[in-house]
Amino acid sequence: METAGYFAVHSQGLGHATRAVALARGLRERRPDLSFLFLAGVPALDLIAASGFDVLTAPPAPDWPATGGVLQPVWRWYADYRKYLRVARRFLRVEGDWNSYGFLISDGEVASVREAVRRRVPTAMILNSLRRAFAQDLPSRLTEGLGNFWFSRLARRIDLILAAESAPDWPNVRRVGPIVRSFSGSREKLREDFVFRKKTILVTAGGTAIGDFLLQAAVTAYRESRLDGVSMVVVSGPKMTWKPSPGVYTYGFLPNLQDYVLASDLVITTAGKETINEALAAGTPVIAIPPKGHMEAERNAAALGYRFEDVHRLKDLISEKLALGRLPPQPTGNAEAVQLLLDFLDAKVVSPGRQRS
Repeated sequence: METAGYFAVHSQGLGHATRAVALARGLRERRPDLSFLFLAGVPALDLIAASGFDVLTAPPAPDWPATGGVLQPVWRWYADYRKYLRVARRFLRVEGDWNSYGFLISDGEVASVREAVRRRVPTAMILNSLRRAFAQDLPSRLTEGLGNFWFSRLARRIDLILAAESAPDWPNVRRVGPIVRSFSGSREKLREDFVFRKKTILVTAGGTAIGDFLLQAAVTAYRESRLDGVSMVVVSGPKMTWKPSPGVYTYGFLPNLQDYVLASDLVITTAGKETINEALAAGTPVIAIPPKGHMEAERNAAALGYRFEDVHRLKDLISEKLALGRLPPQPTGNAEAVQLLLDFLDAKVVSPGRQRS
């Protein structure tokens, strides 16, 4: 008999969705009796459905306000996010079937966690960090501080929190390593499948529209470099379009982006954590250029030695990284995270046909 639960996913971009898919697959491999109904808005909804999971369409989270790769004052986003939480709460109370779905796992999605905790449903959450640190102006800092305080009170009531970055030493918090989707084949096979005959630069802008600045800069740098035997693949994501040109091949949405990361010789990204983690797990060199003012992406990029201003020296960076060659693949934290979630389910959730001792 199946043990059914909700798997909620924060729908801003695709990073949370890729991590959630990796965890759901790992859990199902270990426990075939587990059944998930995903809760997600676009664009995360599309990736989850394309990955073969059942998904209920939920309200989408707002995007960051940005111009030319520079974040605008984030109090505007927090105002929109507060409206989103109200809409999502109404959705969950009308559409949620908490009797049939006996647990919640959430990757960054807060509204579902609040509702599950209110109903005393066993709840686990995966997060990058328990505190947001995006604000730079006074109104944004005040708004962000209130939001962090509110969430810290909620977080203490969650049964299990898996944190990808530094986190408080609370009894319900566990630190885990990078969680990435597995690759569907060897690098040689994938290159053959994708018809990658030359060295290939993969440029990916993530699931939001903020990465337009990087697509433009990367294509310009590629054209100016006039590299022999090198092609470029641009993945603009679900919210932007990009026209192909000689040597530049374009895609909008790729549900198996991790396979393209492995097959490529260089990845240029807006410094999303999951894309970086997939590149590190694949051993593919990466250039991470964060949007200016996006503190999370800036931290991710700084860990690799990059910052927003490096967008102006992409031409040199591309030549340097292509000459570097493949890197040793780095280990992931998938197995540990899956085991922690299984322990949570075994301790908190009673499966059909089984009595808790």
